[in-house]
This record gives sequence, C-alpha cells and structure tokens, in this order.
Amino acid sequence: MKILIVNTLYYPNSIGGAEKSVQILAEKLVLSGHVVKVVCLDKQDSNYEIKGVSVNALKIKNNYWPFDNSTKSPYQKFLWHLKDSKNTNYLSEFNKIFIEFKPDVLFTNNLSGFSTNIWSIAKQFKVKIVHTLRDYYLQCPKITKFKNEKNCKTLCVDCKLLSITKKKDSAKVDHVIGISNYILQDHLKNGYFKDVQNQVIYNGFNIKSKHNSIDNDKIVFGYIGQVNKSKGVELLLQSFLNIKSKNWQLLIAGNIEEKYLNYLKGINNSDKIKFLGFINSNDFFKKIDVLIVPSLWHEPFGRVVLESLIHKKPVIGSKRGGIIELLSNNKAFIFNPDDENLDLLIEKIILDKNFLNSFNFNEEFLKQFKVEKVVEEYLNVFHKLLINEGKIK
Repeated sequence: MKILIVNTLYYPNSIGGAEKSVQILAEKLVLSGHVVKVVCLDKQDSNYEIKGVSVNALKIKNNYWPFDNSTKSPYQKFLWHLKDSKNTNYLSEFNKIFIEFKPDVLFTNNLSGFSTNIWSIAKQFKVKIVHTLRDYYLQCPKITKFKNEKNCKTLCVDCKLLSITKKKDSAKVDHVIGISNYILQDHLKNGYFKDVQNQVIYNGFNIKSKHNSIDNDKIVFGYIGQVNKSKGVELLLQSFLNIKSKNWQLLIAGNIEEKYLNYLKGINNSDKIKFLGFINSNDFFKKIDVLIVPSLWHEPFGRVVLESLIHKKPVIGSKRGGIIELLSNNKAFIFNPDDENLDLLIEKIILDKNFLNSFNFNEEFLKQFKVEKVVEEYLNVFHKLLINEGKIK
C-alpha cells in the first residue's frame, strides 16, 4: 500500500508530541511493508529519507515562518491565518505528488500552514482520506482554543470566520480519528465531519518494562514539554510557593526563551527549582520521582503522561482534555487547575511517600497504547476504505 502522510512538521523540525507520534507511525508502517511518503513544511524545499520514510519538505508559502516563537503583531498574525484558512499555493506541488507517487490513501494530521485544501485535491484524484485530530486547528487558528487565560467555551468571531471553509471541507474526509475521545467529540458536537465514519485511536508507544524506585530523602517532581502559560508552567511555579515542606525539588525541562525564563523566576526563584532546557526524555525520567502535567488548555492527548507511565513514574495531571482519559485508573492524582488541588497533592506526596504506592500502573491498560496495536488499527481503517472502494480484495 502507498500511504501519503501530511503533517505540518516532521523530523528534525519537532516542537511537540504530534511530530513524535506521526514519525513513529510512519516508520512502523514502513516496517510493515508499506511505502510511505511524508509531506511537511520547512523554511526551504528539501527531500530526504529517514528510516525508510521519504520526506518531501515544502517551503512555507505564507507571510512568515510561525514556529520559531518570534514576536508578531496581531495584524500580522491575522493576515497569516486568513491566508491559511484556504491556502491554494501548494496546488502544483500536490498535483505533482499525487501524479508521481499515486497514493492509495491520504493520511492527514496537523494541517496548519497547508490548510484543508489538500482534501479537495485528494478528492479530485479519487484518493481516500483519513484524518487524525491532534489539535484544534479546524476550529481555532491558534490550534489551542485557549484565549485570555481561559479555555474557549464558544468560538470567537475571528475563529468562526476563519473556520467556515475548514468546517465545510471536513465533510470530504472519509474517516476521522481522534487521539482521544475528548478531541473527537469536541469536533463532532460542533458540527465537523458530518456523516463521516469516526473512531478513537490513541497514540502509539514502544512499551518496555521499566522500574521505578524512590530512594531520595526528598521527592523530585518534574515537568517536561513546551514551557508556556497554557501548559500550566506558571501555575506550577505558583503552587510550589505554597508548599511548606522542604524535602522537594522541581526539574523543568524544555526549551525556553531567556526573557520568559526571567519572568518565571520572578514568580518563584527558589533554589529548589532547576530549569534544564532541552533534555532527552529518557534521561529526564531517570531524574524524577513524580511527573506533573499542569495543563490549563484541553490537551488533545497528553503524550508525556503515557511516557511517564511507561517509565513507571506516577503522574499528577490536570483535569483537562485527554489527560483525564489517560489517568482514568488514577483519579486520586487528577487535580482541577481552577482550585488549589495541586498544592494539596504535592504536599500530600512530600509528607507521605506511601501515597505514591497507590498509583496504579495497569499493564492491561497500557496495552492499548502499544505502537504495534495502533498501527494495526490504522491499517484496518485504510484497508476497509480501499476494500469498500474495490481497490483491494
């Protein structure tokens, strides 16, 4: 089978869990005997191959490269998103790719920068379309549905206007997949993917048995990921201001601009808090006893939660989005970021290490996230569409 994967970014341009998940899927599909081409965005056109996956990086065709955290005015951002709402500038490139590669299936993921116009092109070539929801791009140009320090219960005027075409185009998809039930239902209830087959397929992981032990006199808490307000980093630092106990340390891993780092230190400049910058996740989990995922926005999945479970590290997670599903066996470790529950949980763990022994590392629960199972589920979707189309038996 020939599978054309489209995602906004791909290795080595990775800024979050979506890029990791797409790369793992692409490489596993190749190992399963399929031919895979990935199309992504970059600052310049390039072609390369990594682990059997052919990557076609296209130069971004918009006003600026939006993935380097450089400051832009509201007007510049609006123009970028307006152009992105129906970007037809990649028509010739995708026509060429469809003609030369001849994919059996178009598998789209994050589409910021490309726009949903790719679905119209696929329809012209009569190629079946599978889309995986990994963010809120179809509803919110900023992809988070998070504004003025709050989750958006309704879409603002700008989002409604910029999403008209996307919502209409969503009906062109043949099968839509949510990486959590939360993100899937959030789109369906808002009128997206009308009459489109749908299901939940969680992200896949290479799950190996690992061991956890806490030998320190102090508890080492950790945070890893993008360092920004919507991820709850500021809430995390504020929470530790209220901790009276002394036997703790907090490690924060992730790239961070110096200006924002200084701002965060202004919130809490305790010498018990260390900013590690970028660090390999395997190395990070060896350093901590407990992971904290304090997200304020509704995480579509929360990949870092599963990584922590695989490393046998307990997780304190916020009551947001897909995180709730991943910690369904550990409700005592979920907190509401609108209350002071995080302070209480942190203090409870420091004062009573035995509380961590109640964290449930359910092996059966983890099996649904095995990458082999996830790949099989995707292939079942692809095969079913092609069988119904009469392209395979």
